[in-house]
Amino acid sequence: METGVYRWGQLLERWPRAEILLAIDEKSLVKLRHGWYATANANQAVVAAVQAGGLLSCASALRLHGVWVPPTDHVHIRGNSNTARNHPAWCRQFGRQPAEHDAVDDLPTALAHATRCLSAEDLVVVCDSLLNKRLLTETDINDVLRDAPRTVRATLGRVDGRAESGTESMVRLRLAAPHLQIRPQVTILGVGRVDLLVGRSLIIEVDNEEYHSSSSAFENDRMRDLRAQSLGYRMIRLSYTQVVYQWPEVHALIEQLVHRAEHRRPLPTTAAQPDRTV
Repeated sequence: METGVYRWGQLLERWPRAEILLAIDEKSLVKLRHGWYATANANQAVVAAVQAGGLLSCASALRLHGVWVPPTDHVHIRGNSNTARNHPAWCRQFGRQPAEHDAVDDLPTALAHATRCLSAEDLVVVCDSLLNKRLLTETDINDVLRDAPRTVRATLGRVDGRAESGTESMVRLRLAAPHLQIRPQVTILGVGRVDLLVGRSLIIEVDNEEYHSSSSAFENDRMRDLRAQSLGYRMIRLSYTQVVYQWPEVHALIEQLVHRAEHRRPLPTTAAQPDRTV
């Protein structure tokens, strides 16, 4: 991963020593701390982590690797076994802190720190994304959590790599109840694939943060809504903001729908039934 932040040895692997020294003199290469340098267009989160004396890790590193991570208001930094002692607020993994290698931790190391930093829900959301994007396998994730407490490892039972966005994972986890069957990514004949099917008839579509940037996507979704309702399904659509920032109110409204048995509607015999999950 190219972030524009390098150790001295990494610079020597890429450019002649004379060019490196010239770049430092011309200030197109800036020293962040002993042994670490940044280019003018370096990733600023990575720069901040290295300048502080650590590395980018945990949720911040996972996001940079393309993992869906819940919103966070700070840069997640970790140190080695020595520097971590002086920074109690930094992220730590279970067990001994690993040595420093790159300015951004690799996926297993970043996830190892996330297991101790993130909430149980957020950790499941992250693992869902890792599996769905095929960035790590179930075996990889189990290996990372091997040294974590039993309560943390137990969260793996809630992970489902079929979820295509973090907001979808959040809704699935928050609605989970013994009396509700919630299936992700179900294909319904005549409608297509839907994010969540609650019971037999309540469809929940969950918009991702970047989703629906075009008018064609908007029109396509509304046509799908009409098709689903014409077949007897109850369709609701949740925005990113509603899931992340307005959940208590949204949850109460969904509970009212469940109380009215909208998830157990008797579908007409002509209605297309869910044919499979993917």
